[in-house]
Amino acid sequence: MKLLIIDDEPEILKKISILAESNGHSVKSATSVESLQHILKAKSFYPHVIILDRILNGVDSISLIPNLKTAFADSRLLIVSAIDTASEKALALDAGADDYLAKPFSAVELLARINALTRRKSLYDERATLQVGNLILNKEERLAKVQSTSLALSQKEFQLLYMFSSNPGKIFPREILLEEIWQSSSEIESKVVEATINNLRRKLEASSASVAIKNMRNVGYWLET
Repeated sequence: MKLLIIDDEPEILKKISILAESNGHSVKSATSVESLQHILKAKSFYPHVIILDRILNGVDSISLIPNLKTAFADSRLLIVSAIDTASEKALALDAGADDYLAKPFSAVELLARINALTRRKSLYDERATLQVGNLILNKEERLAKVQSTSLALSQKEFQLLYMFSSNPGKIFPREILLEEIWQSSSEIESKVVEATINNLRRKLEASSASVAIKNMRNVGYWLET
């Protein structure tokens, strides 16, 4: 498993890296916004989990979440922080983080959080490039093409399409889509699922894709090839 650790404290960075590598994980690290930008631009490392310190050299790392989520659409994001309040946790989760761990934390708890975050990774094909019919997806570049035509997809549309394409024919109930893509279960977000899938359907049809998103009421959605 690949981990990207973003922390400006050398000792914490070293401890987490040693712990991760001793448990068989591949690690890449960034100690500043600048070094993180180099990793994002290189596009040569796609992590399963990102561990992000709450404050990075005085920068509020919450502001980094949108870029991280755009660059690594299906990576899991764990915030680690010395601030242990309900409001801080809510702020991070609302901004797009998948989990929040207060410092100091034990090695056992950190590994348990990483394992919990990656438990659902089997829903995604691990290859950088995936082809289903005449549809080609590149998750590192976050690009979708039908033959030579590029599709302009939002982050959620791409995540949905990549998950469907990783599991052609597999039926996903709306509840699973809400949990996996939106990390939510609210009725409001449920309506957003339908709107997002309808937009995605139109884009696939307009590009003459050989695949289509189907659904059955009260059952779920799937990709038909």
